[in-house]
Amino acid sequence: MELELRRESVRCWETVCRTTLEQEETAEMIVPDACPDIWQVLDGEGKLLLQRKEPQEGKVEFSGLLKVTILYQPEGEGNLEAMEVTLPIAASPDLPEVTRRCMLQVNAKVLSVDVHLLNPRKVLVRASWQLEVEGFSPQTLSLASMAEEAETYHVRQKTDVFRSLMAVNAQEKSFTYSDTLTLPAGRPEVERLLGTRVSCTCSEARVIGSKLVFKGEAVLKVLCRGEDGKVFSEEFRLPYSQIMDAGEDSEDAICDLELLFTDVKCGLTEEDHRAFQAELALQAQAVLRKQVEVPVLADLYSTVYDLETEESPMTAQQLLGRSEEQEMIRWVLETQGLPVEILDIQARLGRTSQRQEGQDRVLTQEVQLMVLYLGEEGPVCLHEKVMAEHRMAGQGEVPCTFSGELLRAPTAAPAGEGVEVSFPLVFRWMALESQNVPLVSRVTLGEKWEEEGQRPSVILRAVRAGETLWDVAKACLSTDQEILEASGLTSGELYPGQMLLIPRK
Repeated sequence: MELELRRESVRCWETVCRTTLEQEETAEMIVPDACPDIWQVLDGEGKLLLQRKEPQEGKVEFSGLLKVTILYQPEGEGNLEAMEVTLPIAASPDLPEVTRRCMLQVNAKVLSVDVHLLNPRKVLVRASWQLEVEGFSPQTLSLASMAEEAETYHVRQKTDVFRSLMAVNAQEKSFTYSDTLTLPAGRPEVERLLGTRVSCTCSEARVIGSKLVFKGEAVLKVLCRGEDGKVFSEEFRLPYSQIMDAGEDSEDAICDLELLFTDVKCGLTEEDHRAFQAELALQAQAVLRKQVEVPVLADLYSTVYDLETEESPMTAQQLLGRSEEQEMIRWVLETQGLPVEILDIQARLGRTSQRQEGQDRVLTQEVQLMVLYLGEEGPVCLHEKVMAEHRMAGQGEVPCTFSGELLRAPTAAPAGEGVEVSFPLVFRWMALESQNVPLVSRVTLGEKWEEEGQRPSVILRAVRAGETLWDVAKACLSTDQEILEASGLTSGELYPGQMLLIPRK
């Protein structure tokens, strides 16, 4: 018959998938009638707005918009112009472990935007984007903690504590930001809004009671052409503070938060051409992890009955390290002659990678730099890829996940025949070690042990290498307390070759 086991229930969110999806969009676009002919394309910049991420059975459906702003110099000696191209995006990767109940944490990036001039009225746009996806599924674990009716069947049992860093909750919340933003004094009225750029950071996230409180700021940067014909950029910082449900068991949990833009709107107000009406829509995706400790049944046997046990492996995760470390990145882009004035600058984060060098772990974040400056013969746009690195000294071969984040917009200054760009980049990393722990899941009670002739009531036995007192008692169908008493010992610490007197049942 099956021996009844008392069980402990643990609610958690299990990681069921971790994948990276990359895709490219290509389209030919006609220059709108209201825009002048193109003489030279200077830059193409994209905003990825992920408006739908819906888990299905065995797959995920993504859709949204990729808005590409093309900055160009028109034919003749006209001022800089811009036009926006909207490309719909969609993907449906197969992920067998995903169900409709899953919560998806997604980090969305634009990897590259290339714009090729086909003729003065037509361009070819090629843009690639990336989604880093981690899926979490709600689970209720049932762990055996002890055997019922142990005395009735002369069962000896050993308990332990199962310890693991678990995701105790996974939540998401959508929120919006709407405001009228006015240029500072000294800026001219805007004749043309050439482009917008947005980013968002989280400076603090902590659990208070059953709520997760997080705050930070969104940054909106506008590129404008003033009434005087000059191009300039201006940055607005938009602070936010939000509260979302954290669950009942999330006190003292550590939070992993990703912010995703779902919509961005920004335009000049009709009343004042020095003011902008901005509307941002975002989604916060939070995963809360904490150390969980559960009493479990590690082993058991009976001194009278034959027991057959089944074990199931349980994955335990231990936090080896977690940190936020800053690197100041400086890079010089060579220019064509002396730059007269720097008009705009951008640092866009791309792919991540890591490698092992001896006992050091090296984290690498790809950064795409763009500098728009006014040269002696007109506006020039430079692009360069930089590989920013952070070295985790002495960490060994640590399984590590990390992400990079710009603390603030980059700054630029002329440096001879070049432009020096600098920006602080934060590397947020977490190192987890996974280990399979076998736990008793099912016990079948068999027949009584059969006597094999006349058995002595006490035997003399030597301790073998690696054996504990529990191992000896189990092998000889005795108990640890009886062995200690018969051998005249007060401590259960044994050494190989030690002779023990073992009472037999």
